[in-house]
Amino acid sequence: MINKFGQDSELYIKAKNINGRTCLEDYYFTAPYKIAKPFWDEKKGLMNIIIMSASAGIMEGDYYRTRLELGAGARVALHGQTYTKIHRMQEGQASQFNQFFIAKGAFLDYAPKPTIPYAGSSFQSVSECFLQSGSAFLYSDVFACGRVKRGERFAFREYKNCNKVYYQGDLIFLDHQVLMPSCQNLEGIGCFEGYTHQATLAFFYDNFDEQLLERLYDILKKTCDIEFGLTETKRFGLIVRILGSSADYLFKVLFDLKQEIYECV
Repeated sequence: MINKFGQDSELYIKAKNINGRTCLEDYYFTAPYKIAKPFWDEKKGLMNIIIMSASAGIMEGDYYRTRLELGAGARVALHGQTYTKIHRMQEGQASQFNQFFIAKGAFLDYAPKPTIPYAGSSFQSVSECFLQSGSAFLYSDVFACGRVKRGERFAFREYKNCNKVYYQGDLIFLDHQVLMPSCQNLEGIGCFEGYTHQATLAFFYDNFDEQLLERLYDILKKTCDIEFGLTETKRFGLIVRILGSSADYLFKVLFDLKQEIYECV
């Protein structure tokens, strides 16, 4: 895609495993991207990286590109710094494109902070994850319908989020969510059904524990004030969708689910 508004915002991270510990091998970024100094979770064997931004949020014409490469056995959790705010746009849109390359035995936990689309905003995101034998990918996010207390409930123009997962070159999962309040009843049955927030969690691993779904279901059914769906994908994965009324609350629910998943990788 050609960005007619100016320079693309790029982030490149390459990590490798050295004697059982994940380290940064190379990285590169352009404004407003920046990454904080990595820190390690010794218990989970993870290197945590926080993506920072010098911008107040996503603006019209912004185009963000991220490329992450994990070497064999590397383990990384990639976090957002703060809520993703998609600002009002006159007539254009903003875009994001992510690519994750996960080598044999590597693990990525991609956990951006919740997304808030402001009134009049238009945003599309495409993410591609390429898995090899023995590698694992965990993805989670929370989407808000807008700034509810400012009367901006489903007041954005368009929100598109496409996630693709490949295993040894084969497409094994495709999830393309398109939200357009002008022509969809997002408050109705089959959509948000009166709720204001949606959480998504997806996990892919070729050494999949069949009992994991039951353990996640047990957590979800004991959680108050949500509606949820949980299913196994056709190959090597599962996906959870949750409806609720608070980004912070759903983020905590996702945290609880992820602790169970960490026991499997």
